[in-house]
Amino acid sequence: MKNERGFTLIELLVVIAILAVLFGLTALYLRNVGSNAERNTAMAEADMVQTAIDVYMAVNNADTITASTNCEKVGPTTSEFGAYLRRESRFYLGWNSDGKVLTASKEADCTPALWP
Repeated sequence: MKNERGFTLIELLVVIAILAVLFGLTALYLRNVGSNAERNTAMAEADMVQTAIDVYMAVNNADTITASTNCEKVGPTTSEFGAYLRRESRFYLGWNSDGKVLTASKEADCTPALWP
């Protein structure tokens, strides 16, 4: 009797098939990582600006603020609540006179909206 060592062709094909399935699943998962990251960053930035608006309205005992006419980049020197921001926003944000942040976009005309 021969004592052969090594793998058969069937065993190698099974391993290759398993690796191909795992690669395919990983590729599907990683395909949307970039767009999700950008959307999540826009949401975090909108939350940061919402907090600044809330603090401004509480400190100044205000019921309303000047609404954005379009989407705007906001920062320490660009808006009435800017004193409560550390840096300029990366995205253009829109808010209403009640102080609620409504949208975030990469473009000044608010299209396409990254959030909501």
